[in-house]
Amino acid sequence: MSVENLRISRSNPVAIFTEFTRFYKKYKFALYCFFEGEDSKYFGIRISNISRPEKDIYLSCGGKAGVLGIHRMLLARKEYENIRAAYFIDKDFDVSIRASNLSQIYETPCYSIENFYTSSKCFSRILKSEFKLTEINEDFDKCISLYIKLQEEFHDAVELLNVWIACQRQNSSKLNISDLSILRFVNIDLDKITVRYTIDDLYTRFENSSAISQEKLDAKKAELLASNRQKSFRGKFEIEFLFKVLLKLIEESNKDSSPYFTKKLAVKFSLQKNNIISALSQYADTPDCLHIYLKSFDLNQAI
Repeated sequence: MSVENLRISRSNPVAIFTEFTRFYKKYKFALYCFFEGEDSKYFGIRISNISRPEKDIYLSCGGKAGVLGIHRMLLARKEYENIRAAYFIDKDFDVSIRASNLSQIYETPCYSIENFYTSSKCFSRILKSEFKLTEINEDFDKCISLYIKLQEEFHDAVELLNVWIACQRQNSSKLNISDLSILRFVNIDLDKITVRYTIDDLYTRFENSSAISQEKLDAKKAELLASNRQKSFRGKFEIEFLFKVLLKLIEESNKDSSPYFTKKLAVKFSLQKNNIISALSQYADTPDCLHIYLKSFDLNQAI
């Protein structure tokens, strides 16, 4: 079986259900957690710290459809009516499920889990732990102010991109953006953010896109801007911005002289793009709604 076919099979609700039944025969009272992709890298530590289950089993369901699919399958079977199951999905640019009766499913209050990593609060935790800076240090204030400034510029630069992609999603256009780097559209430097695209470039780049009227673009823009852009914009773009800023600050911190630090800090923090979710998980935000959701599970049953 090819890697691609293996990936597809693992995201098939039937395959996930089969895997679940094997576990369930042995661990009937475990907490079963169904995730999109590798989202357990964010949720795992929070499940352990908040729910504190004696036994938890993580099952990756591919995308959102996989999580919703396994939820429907388990809900339809009476033999699993007492299962302790937690379901986690990203809101994305989709219509929220909160208006539905799917109360058993946790949906992020922002675009995706990546947005939990890009708030100024999360950034300040990283500065304190990895750069060893505190609030009474002028470099701390300097870095926070720089991050807020750059993030505002970044949001201005990617606003059209996010709005356009959201409209394409609404039109059910088949855009392949899963591995799309934001650096294709903007340059990220500590002195400024530079835009590298126009709306015409977007239509050229994505052959399967559909024409979007200015009226629809304006309406979607108003919808996304009704929330904090750091929360409503595409999470993978947001966290790539954070990644680039951190890499550049780490580089600056190790110089003998830098406009961003009053002295050399010799930061040894090693950060890779493919491990940022797990590497920074302890610093990411934990919203109240997630805390409440995890606390809702009965933790007193014996395994």
